[in-house]
Amino acid sequence: MPFYEKEKSKIRMVVLTGHKEENKVFYSPIQENRKPSMQIIGGMLGRLKDKIGKYNVIQFYENNQLIHSTK
Repeated sequence: MPFYEKEKSKIRMVVLTGHKEENKVFYSPIQENRKPSMQIIGGMLGRLKDKIGKYNVIQFYENNQLIHSTK
């Protein structure tokens, strides 16, 4: 079973970066799908610090609906 999968993950995190950098998309771990959305978002933000340097906005989507955004 994969750790995360585009079609099965509950939360999609989009990191909007600067003009010359490519935006990044991350998906929540499948085994966390039963947790509340805000708890999953907190974990994803904690792990993000290790992977991304500069960013402008981080957006979180559930079922293609924006549920949370942070700068």
